[in-house]
Amino acid sequence: MTSVIRGVRWLLGQVCSRRGFRLAMLVATLASLWLSTFKLRLSSDLTDLFPNRDETTMLMRFLRGFGGGDLGVILVRGEDPAAVEAAATALIAALRDKPMVARVLDSAPPPKEFDPTLAWAYSGPTARDRLKQALSPEGMRERLDGTRELLLAPGASEVAERAARDPLRLAMIPWELRMEVAAGVNVGTGADGAFVGDGGRARLVILEPRGSAFQGRDAARFVSEVREAMEAAQRHELPAHAPAVTMDLTGGHAIADATASLLRRDMIVSATLSTVLASLVFLLTFRRMRALFAVLPPLGLGTLWTTGIAAFFPTGLSAIATAFAAVVVGVGVDTGVHVYAKLLEGRRQGLTPAAAARFARETTWRPTLLAALAAGFAFAALLVSDLPAVRQLGVLCGAGEVLTAIGILLVTPEIGAWLERGAPPAPKVHPWTAFASALTRTRRRAIAAIAVTLTPFAFLAAFGWPSAHDTLVAIRPQALAPLATQREIYRIFGSKEGQWLAVTADASPERAAERADRVAERLDRLATAGVIDGFDALTNFAPAPPTQEKRLAERDALALPEKRRALEAALLERGFDASAFSAAFASFEHPSHAISRMDPKGPLAWIVSRHMAREGGETLVVSYVRPTGDPAKDAQALAAIREADPATVVTGYHHLETALRHALGRDLPIVAILALVLVVVTLRAALRRGFDVFLTLGTIAVEVGAVAALMRIFHVRLHVYDALVLPVLIGITMDESMFLLHAARAARAAGSSIGDAIDGALRSEGPLVASTALTTAAGFAALLACRFEGLFDLGAVGALGSALGLLAALIVIPAGLRLARGHASE
Repeated sequence: MTSVIRGVRWLLGQVCSRRGFRLAMLVATLASLWLSTFKLRLSSDLTDLFPNRDETTMLMRFLRGFGGGDLGVILVRGEDPAAVEAAATALIAALRDKPMVARVLDSAPPPKEFDPTLAWAYSGPTARDRLKQALSPEGMRERLDGTRELLLAPGASEVAERAARDPLRLAMIPWELRMEVAAGVNVGTGADGAFVGDGGRARLVILEPRGSAFQGRDAARFVSEVREAMEAAQRHELPAHAPAVTMDLTGGHAIADATASLLRRDMIVSATLSTVLASLVFLLTFRRMRALFAVLPPLGLGTLWTTGIAAFFPTGLSAIATAFAAVVVGVGVDTGVHVYAKLLEGRRQGLTPAAAARFARETTWRPTLLAALAAGFAFAALLVSDLPAVRQLGVLCGAGEVLTAIGILLVTPEIGAWLERGAPPAPKVHPWTAFASALTRTRRRAIAAIAVTLTPFAFLAAFGWPSAHDTLVAIRPQALAPLATQREIYRIFGSKEGQWLAVTADASPERAAERADRVAERLDRLATAGVIDGFDALTNFAPAPPTQEKRLAERDALALPEKRRALEAALLERGFDASAFSAAFASFEHPSHAISRMDPKGPLAWIVSRHMAREGGETLVVSYVRPTGDPAKDAQALAAIREADPATVVTGYHHLETALRHALGRDLPIVAILALVLVVVTLRAALRRGFDVFLTLGTIAVEVGAVAALMRIFHVRLHVYDALVLPVLIGITMDESMFLLHAARAARAAGSSIGDAIDGALRSEGPLVASTALTTAAGFAALLACRFEGLFDLGAVGALGSALGLLAALIVIPAGLRLARGHASE
């Protein structure tokens, strides 16, 4: 550690004295500006908030292969069903010539015309049971009664033609059961298979986008083109007197575009607000506007350098890592507070501005760099996390802490020397420091103060630590308009959030489809038994050839040729002219064994593209599963899927919550212990006394206990964002403790009594550590302006922890010094 400090000190001297190093700093600044402007991108891929497990890997493969995993869906609503239908028709016409829209439809393709004896090939277990029932004498009579009703209905000419070939309507049985697309949107809820709900007052238009939802430009272009079409449909295609109709877009591209816009907004707003709040605290400390002009430029430099580093992340800046800007600004002001205070002290001692600048740098570089390195190491402890987004946050906050401190040490004294050429201000007396000193002035008071700081631990022992939130990760910002539209679609069409993805991967497309069919067969039974709410699988529309062969073999076991006479008898019994059904008799006597091949460009291409994709040299086939949410049923469903195909991986954002709980249980202790070890090493190098290190660790423990107790009292449930900030507070709180201990030790070395040393440390350093703690709290508090719930929670816990860390330092450090030295007066 000593060699590192010496190296940094040498570097500071070189940068301040040589043009070459100044030129290098200029080049680094310009490069960072270019990288931040043209290369930095925000990632809407939130899988980096999950641990590296099979489920996460498969989710990322699914997202890459399917370009975001969602079709585009437009919800068209209005009070008049006719106006809604007209609006949907106009919208489809406006969308057809859009380059980013590959396919658009507002109804399911009609059932494929095929020999009725092939119905088994397209039927899952439940439908095959119904087909078997339809061939019984009772079943034949029931089906024929339904056919009679259809033939007597208006416009039955087309029905009559189909009935001659299929009087039992066997070909319709696979589609008579409740089928789904998009995991919850019913097929055939309106005339001609239209996606209609709420009595015709809601209608869906489904789009197949081009490009990837994770390519920002693709998502933005798609959303822009769809919005243009919606505006055109409402402005030009619908008459002015038509009833009001609204159109709202959702789906992977829309959500990705809205997420990127929201995160960009949150990063800009939080960084700006952090700067404003930290500046206000800084002004309250020095009461000199010019002090801001000495600190803000290097603070901006450090933040800019850090942002340049963020541009090198190959997957883009993750959602949670966007918090780095606000945190770096809030924490970075700490160094400026101490450096500028020493500059003013030098001027009060009669030093020239240039000499005062050297005095400020020489007296602050060691403690401020040690504090910055300790905080940076605490942040860097996040690198051991299994969550990629957490590692990003650790890298950026750790680098930002050190780079900002270096920037301030390099630049602030030079600017301050130019600004403070006049008479320096008189030192300001802060009365509250006397009150803080009085709290621990006697041994009895010191013991009482320590006892008060331990009460949170007694509370936690009695009532327990904060419990984990039901949802450890806010997967997507709930304020997004596309998500609100998605929730409304779920409400109208009787579905809900939280679908699973059962993904089967195989080098052979046919084998992948066949294995996925086996999974879907089991899902069919689970849905019938109520173990799952529903599912959407490719086998419902395009089963694999081997699956068709097996199903047709099951059909053949029913001996259709032998059912021919029973069909003729049932027709005569129900009053039909048997001679009109020769085609049906022929199909029973000679059942078809034709096997259909999947056509990726046929009328079902939009369904095939939703369920099948190529990724990493393999074919992925996915079934979308809607679990009930009941733990026992969900566990039964997972076991059944694994039994059907052990290599199929069940993934999805909500399913990965379990994996995240395990990861946090592993990560938090490791991160906390590593952060403590790094802090102890840094403190030992800075303070060189074991007792001072112990006292600082006690301060940190009191802070963490107080934060946990308040979270418990106010029912703030622990999730990943809260958990992230707690280890980070270890490094931040150490700053306040170290400066108080450093000042007290210096006073003792000069011959002061322990009481005078503590009083002097509180008078000189108390306002400064209060300012640094509050600027840090301001940096976190700026995140309260974020619309992304995870960043909001991170800000709330971070601001609370910073304030409590200050209180802990102002109480524990003086009380511990007095009790340990035994010099307190009675």
